[in-house]
Amino acid sequence: MRQELEDLFTDGQFKLMDEEFDEAIEIFTKVLEEDSDHGKVYQARAVAYLRKGDKDLALKDIDKAIECNPENPRFFYHKGAILMQQELLDEAIEALSRAIDLDPSYAAPYLLRSQIYEKLGDEEGASADMSMAMALRKEQTKASKIVDF
Repeated sequence: MRQELEDLFTDGQFKLMDEEFDEAIEIFTKVLEEDSDHGKVYQARAVAYLRKGDKDLALKDIDKAIECNPENPRFFYHKGAILMQQELLDEAIEALSRAIDLDPSYAAPYLLRSQIYEKLGDEEGASADMSMAMALRKEQTKASKIVDF
């Protein structure tokens, strides 16, 4: 992505963090009009749509992000989160399972999938995923405290 588009994308991320969702969406749309092959921009706009309450547009954008990079586990995690909010729990589990397949050390999809299993009454699945999420977070916390010389 060209530097001016990167800068514009960064501006959109700040708007998103400031919960200025309409402004963020507008900025991300400008970036995509200039260069439509960036999954991270579709992902960011999907998050803005989701936080604004437009789950259909969020799902559409996260699917575009996955088209751009079908090996990105975070895109599948976000798809799972959107589907969960739409109460499409089986589809959400599929998306989260794909995120885990792509990166078994990514804790977030285990945690979210645990919540879905709990909603579905699958206590064993919920417990297993919660345990895995906690173990991964603990491992990541330990690793971040290692000091290299």
